[in-house]
Amino acid sequence: MSDLKLITDRMIEKKKAEIQETINQTRLETKETIALATVKLEEEKVKQLHLIDKRLVEDFEKNQTSLENQKRNEILTEKQHFLYNVFEEAQTTMEQWDESTFQQFLLSVLEQFKTMETIELVLGEKSSQNVSETWIKNAGQNGLPVSLSTETISRKAGFIVKDKTGIQYNFLFDSLITETRSQIIPSVSKKLF
Repeated sequence: MSDLKLITDRMIEKKKAEIQETINQTRLETKETIALATVKLEEEKVKQLHLIDKRLVEDFEKNQTSLENQKRNEILTEKQHFLYNVFEEAQTTMEQWDESTFQQFLLSVLEQFKTMETIELVLGEKSSQNVSETWIKNAGQNGLPVSLSTETISRKAGFIVKDKTGIQYNFLFDSLITETRSQIIPSVSKKLF
């Protein structure tokens, strides 16, 4: 029996050793698996951080571009508003010319029509008080073939010159400003914008 006990003890010892070896092997494999998983997890973390950084940079650049565009548009709007005001002020100033200034402007325009046989002057309602029939007669005596129309152009400042064939030359201030604006805006825009 003692031999049997000895054999059994040896078998138990051998089994314990095998089990202990299996446990040690499993622990080693588990440590390797954990180490490998930790490395992969760290690589994934670095990859995700890189993607987050990339997205943040892209978002920042988009926001920066958007802000730059918004700023440029606001500046452009201000410049356009400024130009609009300049032309509005010019028209208002012209509409408020005193009699002498208006007559000087009118005379410089009528000089261009000196070679015509006859012209008719149609005043804008807002400018009609600046020219009298006497002034027209004096202009006629100075070689300008002009007559004053009895009609006026409602709610307008400036005048229209008509030749005997019916051609009209528009010197209404709002038309002059509009025409000047369309000629000046492109060159001014290049310089301002």
